[in-house]
Amino acid sequence: MNLSIRTLELLRFVIETRSVTAAAERLHISQPAVSKTLQQAEERLGFPLFVRERGRLVPTLDARLLLPEIVRATAAMEAVSRLAEDLQSLKTGMVTLAATPVLGNTVVAQAIAAFRAQFPGVHVIIQTMFNQEVVEAVADHRVDLGIVLTPVEDAHTLARHLCTAELVCVLPQTHVLAGHAFVGPQEVAPFPLISFNRHQPIGALIEEAFRAASIRRAIAVEVTQSWTACALVQAGAGIAIMDAFTTIAGVPAGLTVRPFKPTTYITGRLIHSLDRPSSRHAQAFTEVLFSVVQDEVAAGRIIA
Repeated sequence: MNLSIRTLELLRFVIETRSVTAAAERLHISQPAVSKTLQQAEERLGFPLFVRERGRLVPTLDARLLLPEIVRATAAMEAVSRLAEDLQSLKTGMVTLAATPVLGNTVVAQAIAAFRAQFPGVHVIIQTMFNQEVVEAVADHRVDLGIVLTPVEDAHTLARHLCTAELVCVLPQTHVLAGHAFVGPQEVAPFPLISFNRHQPIGALIEEAFRAASIRRAIAVEVTQSWTACALVQAGAGIAIMDAFTTIAGVPAGLTVRPFKPTTYITGRLIHSLDRPSSRHAQAFTEVLFSVVQDEVAAGRIIA
């Protein structure tokens, strides 16, 4: 025996109001339709729910015993409907992200702020990790979206071009190379170099630039994050070649930036799983992220 939610709602209103007329008005149906539904419910249940006294419906003891459960059932369905509406309008829910620190601390951080301003009820979770770890998190469905630096290849994810930045040299304003229009491997080689392992995307690009110039890249301090490299330059530990993404928000006090030659580009990509469609929340975040990127491109801080 199953009663539909619509029938339960009708029973609830009739039991509470003891009036077919009131229930019909509440549910926007005719009185005969209410009477017919009550009759069908009693037939399915196998016992009467109402008796008539002085022209009014009076709930039987069985109906009164059913009422608390009917209220709980209809309330639960109302809660499901409200939640579904909220999810549809992005008033609630969650989006999970994984990003390399370079992008997570810059364009992704800006996008999260803009997204939260637009959808304050949506909970955002972001994890920063190495490139390959981001790819694995997306492929394993541990996060909705990943933001990585190229190169990246994986059979279970799809990558979309996000934005591009040039490599730059970050050095103290008082450094002898600060007067140069640009610096390359030959200019950098005599000084302590703060740099990245060649297994990282940015490290591989720098390594290739030095190899092409037939100059050995001697790393004085190896780092995994551009912000750490900036802090080390600021502390006087050396000079660094890094992505221009890190300087989007400005150059730390006492430091300056010079273009790195040969011009070398590093690209950010947005990845999602090939095995399942993106949620509405992930799609909305994607739109906000690309909007933020376009603003940065228009400002001349990064390249499309």
